[in-house]
Amino acid sequence: MDILLTALVAFVFGFIGSMPLAGPIALLVFSTSVRKHHGEALRIGLGAALAVALYAAVAFWGFSTFLAKHPVILPVSHALSALVLTVLGVHFARWRPRESEQPGRERHGRGLLLGFTLTALNPTLLATWTTAVAFLYSRQLVAFSGLLALPFSAAAGAGVACWQMVFVGLLRRYESRFPRHVLTWVVRSMGLVLLAGGVLAGIDFVREGLGGVRGG
Repeated sequence: MDILLTALVAFVFGFIGSMPLAGPIALLVFSTSVRKHHGEALRIGLGAALAVALYAAVAFWGFSTFLAKHPVILPVSHALSALVLTVLGVHFARWRPRESEQPGRERHGRGLLLGFTLTALNPTLLATWTTAVAFLYSRQLVAFSGLLALPFSAAAGAGVACWQMVFVGLLRRYESRFPRHVLTWVVRSMGLVLLAGGVLAGIDFVREGLGGVRGG
């Protein structure tokens, strides 16, 4: 029963948490699907799901305690987030579909690695999954055990993967109903959101650095 409930919470958290388009992976999947590279888009999502599963496993093993003992990790994570979000934000804010590309010209080995790498470079996911673990713990719904880390992480990755399959399936079916310029501006607008997130993460990094200097 503990395993089933733990897996259910992780699956729901992974599925629903992947829905917002403002995330870098969701936007990358969306923009790749708009170019009609649906297979590559799905592989990006599945690569992200694998990285999420790893983050979920680390969170379940009590990484929040490790974070408390190593406060330097927080500013480092903000710096890395600022860099990744800013680069992706600039890229997508200038994004436009390349009309010359055909659906069959997909880079089959690229999508899985790209999705995994971008997600692995987003350490804020650790805080997200630590929150999910804290929720599970606070409700005392299951007897907490390190042995549950495996089903928790596997279900989290499965939840993300299922949403990515649904998302790409919906885009494959309905994307053609929307004008090309509308889809382009959706991607560009979300790029500006990512860019704003990068700026905020950079501000947090600077504040933490100034706070450390003053504290010293």
